[in-house]
Amino acid sequence: MTEDGRSDIRGGRHAYAPETAASSELDLPEAQTTAPVRMSSGGVPGWRTRLGLLSPDDGINDDEFWHYLPDGVSLIFTRYRAATRFDPISPNMVDRYADLEPILDAAETLRITRPGAIVFLCNSCSFVRGVGGDVKISAAIRRAVDIPATTISTAQIQALRTLGVQRVAVAGPYPSNVTQLLVDFLEGHGFEVTGSQSAGMETEWQIGNSPPSVWYNLAREVNSPRAECVLLACSGIRTAAIMEALETDLGKPVVSAPAVSIWASLRLAGVKAPVFGRGVLLAEH
Repeated sequence: MTEDGRSDIRGGRHAYAPETAASSELDLPEAQTTAPVRMSSGGVPGWRTRLGLLSPDDGINDDEFWHYLPDGVSLIFTRYRAATRFDPISPNMVDRYADLEPILDAAETLRITRPGAIVFLCNSCSFVRGVGGDVKISAAIRRAVDIPATTISTAQIQALRTLGVQRVAVAGPYPSNVTQLLVDFLEGHGFEVTGSQSAGMETEWQIGNSPPSVWYNLAREVNSPRAECVLLACSGIRTAAIMEALETDLGKPVVSAPAVSIWASLRLAGVKAPVFGRGVLLAEH
């Protein structure tokens, strides 16, 4: 712990041991859960809860989210189609992705599977309409299917407050005008954005096929001594393989969109199991 009472991510069970070599992008280390949990599972997934992941139909990294789960939790994905699904990523394109009708239709397909929580798995769609736009989406899902729900953008705000940080550096795969909307969203919630970087990608195909090293390098580029945390946006990125090394190298927490999605939905579903090896948020909060 630091003198002000916050977690020091450079130490503790979640930090890489000095002798541990960096993981390759093709050899993803297994997340570590507690031994009693593993022994009680009997190899059957979902005995604790199922999480419903609701996303636009262009995401291609479903496999990423399984890397953040404690034992006994499984995932159920559903998708919806938006009118602008073949357009390049832009503020107008993602704004149409936030239309409630197709989102609620997709949520209805999850109802029969009885997930413990639903997370709306589109970061840009839930910050594009500013402060409160995210809450409108999750509230509409809850009313429609009577299941606890959240969005990635809501989860990011909750995570930053849980970590006790005020100054955050922001990096995203989007064109810069979309990343700026996230900056505006965070500032609207009272955070200071120390800097932002954009990869300029215009399709989820580009984003989901980019290796974790792209996001590692983008995070290091946007980081500064003033930033208390680095936020990596977009559900389509792949960060499980780099979370521990990135936090160790930066010496501060990293809030990755895939990781924070699972973190927030686990909390909603009442699952309180730490997941080690995927960053301080899942390991300690």
